[in-house]
Amino acid sequence: MSSPYWNPQGPGHGGRPPRGGWGPAGPPPPGPQGGWLPPPEPEPVPAGPERASFGLRLSARLIDYVLAVIAATAFFILMAIVIVLLTGGAETSDAQGEVWGWLFLFGWGVFLFFYDWLFLVTWGATLGKMMLGIKVIRADGGRLTQRQALGRSAFFCLPQSLPCVGHLLSLMESMAALGEEGLALHDRVAGTVVVRSRR
Repeated sequence: MSSPYWNPQGPGHGGRPPRGGWGPAGPPPPGPQGGWLPPPEPEPVPAGPERASFGLRLSARLIDYVLAVIAATAFFILMAIVIVLLTGGAETSDAQGEVWGWLFLFGWGVFLFFYDWLFLVTWGATLGKMMLGIKVIRADGGRLTQRQALGRSAFFCLPQSLPCVGHLLSLMESMAALGEEGLALHDRVAGTVVVRSRR
């Protein structure tokens, strides 16, 4: 069998074809100094998107929290104005006050869940992530499915409906992103990764 790296111009070979002939492609090109040609360089494997660092992810999450607080405050103020207009300024009942109190204490996780889920399923990134140039994709590089966005948001956000304890749980599971793979627990559960957006 002929070798594709045989150089017929090499010293001592006299340009004779190798045993078995040159093959259908004809003689190979001579090397720079004759003799055997080096094997061809392997084509580089295209690199995947760069994973977002923990610091970048944390900064994006803090931006999201600030925006969510502003939106929640605006919602409470708007609802208070609507209630005053509808009731003619009459005093609210104890039951209404209780509902608002429960919503204020335990509604944060639910509100954050809808914020996170709607942005992820639509654009693959929350406002904070968009501002810092990162996004959430599937582990295989594709766009998030409805189920992945729903599961990821639920796993991270809903525990925060429990004051203090829920926030601590979310912080602890997010710290897993400090590992070598850069994946938080909610990423592992949903099969997602956070990467830098290509611009």
